[in-house]
Amino acid sequence: MLPSLLLSLLAVTPVPVVEIEVFVPLCDNALIACGRGPAGDPRSLEANLYWGAAYGAERFLSRASGFRVRSRRDGPADSAVLRELVIERAAAHGERPVRLLLHAYAGDRIDSALEDFLRAAAGASQADLVVWAGHDRLMDRSPPGIQPLPGETPRPVVVLACMSEQFFGPVLEPLGARPVVLTRTLMAPEAYLLEALASATARHGLTEPAALRTALVDAYARYQRITRRSASSVFSRVHPAQALPRDAATPAAPSTAPRSAPAPSPAGR
Repeated sequence: MLPSLLLSLLAVTPVPVVEIEVFVPLCDNALIACGRGPAGDPRSLEANLYWGAAYGAERFLSRASGFRVRSRRDGPADSAVLRELVIERAAAHGERPVRLLLHAYAGDRIDSALEDFLRAAAGASQADLVVWAGHDRLMDRSPPGIQPLPGETPRPVVVLACMSEQFFGPVLEPLGARPVVLTRTLMAPEAYLLEALASATARHGLTEPAALRTALVDAYARYQRITRRSASSVFSRVHPAQALPRDAATPAAPSTAPRSAPAPSPAGR
């Protein structure tokens, strides 16, 4: 009896993994100024500004301290999704483990990315947080006709794109999706923001949007080499209604050190 009791006392309940699903439409020179050559090639996984460049999602996160690539799967040549990447962030003491599922969409299929993101935000995704990181396509076109999904639970969302409060906010509201952090100005949706978001989520979960916003502001100020005040003006203010109840923000069950760097590209939309 005593050994069994000791074993039960020593048993540690596993901490659920926080899952973040990220939609990354590759930068496309046909839409915005991404840079020379392959930086604006909408299908270049190796060099695109938002995926393979120094601050692109895969290149940056795969080299970030504490992050590890768990799987990499390329889609068919004619697919809208060029690559799916699973990256995990190791949890330090007192932190939650975080898993990121990143979808690299061809930049010339950004409309497919937008529709899939909005459906995920409406509840098609089972991730704890759904993120858009790329050009604000809603600055160019009318919103797609995505409807709320009956029986599904809308997800908390972060939109790292230019002026997403103005353009994405009104589209997310009727879907029931809860914005955690949006933006107010032109900005660069680069991968150090994803690193900061994942690290802040590991420490605070999703019940403290102010802490997530602070992490984004700090990272943006550092990598853009601007004042913290200027960086703060980029991100929308957190309103009390944006805080998730603790039971609603409990991580779902799993499904399947800052470093110096050159100044990032100013491309943002």
